[in-house]
Amino acid sequence: MSDLRTVLQDAASMLIAGHAAEDADDGRLQAELLYGKASGLDRAQVIAAGADAPAPAHLEAFRALLERRADHEPLAYILGRREFYGRTFLVGPGCLVPRPETEESVEAALAAVREHPQAQRLVRVADIGTGSGAIGLSIAAHAPNTKVWCTDVSSEALQWAGKNMRRFGLEDRVVLQTGDLLEAIDEPIDVLCANLPYVPTLDYEGLPPQIRDREPRIAVEGGTTGIEIIERLCDQMDAHLSEHAAVILEVGAGQMAWVEDLVVTALTDAGRPVTKTEQHRDLRGIRRCLEVRTGF
Repeated sequence: MSDLRTVLQDAASMLIAGHAAEDADDGRLQAELLYGKASGLDRAQVIAAGADAPAPAHLEAFRALLERRADHEPLAYILGRREFYGRTFLVGPGCLVPRPETEESVEAALAAVREHPQAQRLVRVADIGTGSGAIGLSIAAHAPNTKVWCTDVSSEALQWAGKNMRRFGLEDRVVLQTGDLLEAIDEPIDVLCANLPYVPTLDYEGLPPQIRDREPRIAVEGGTTGIEIIERLCDQMDAHLSEHAAVILEVGAGQMAWVEDLVVTALTDAGRPVTKTEQHRDLRGIRRCLEVRTGF
């Protein structure tokens, strides 16, 4: 029987050949994580056992997981978790897998919370289209002076947010609500965050199968232009923002100027002077997160 190191290398090669892994490093990482799931070992233990022959039961379970991944099921769904902003979020079918670039929205929101006029009292935050709760729960966990509304039109996605809320012990400061954008929130919001669907319909069809065929379309496709849902959010903002408010939105590549104009116009037309606009870049240098403040 081959040793574990050889088994993992063969698995990595298979994932690369089937386009489930980007390169050798990614293929090896995925193989190690999947074997860890199958064997109950953490990644360090898997690596340390490289010279050993895998137990038959572990090997059988590993091959079953490997088949799922080769069929483009997201790795996070198979593992049942995804790391985001220093915490392990439970994820699965029905919710979007949190991406590293979305951490820029959390950073911007936490800065807005710290600098808000209400920072010494209570800052009201909304995470619209919360999915697994990645943005809203991360903010609540790092800013105890907040009350956070996490809303989503999908009750299935909110079930994952609820699991993570309880996992992190945030029930006392987080409200989960099913609803269309801001309509379910009945208190004025100081910091509005949203990672809404922004992929245009035509581009959606060309996405990798693990996104297009596995993750919820409602969380990815943003209509013909890609920003139709963001436009609707802008129409609702004035009725739901406090006097001193920050709006923080994740956008797709090439959409920043378009969305910034929408947000700034919506605020100024409502008689809200814009005091700050900032475009935050993700790790790849793409202008990913828009921050617009009014009143502070």
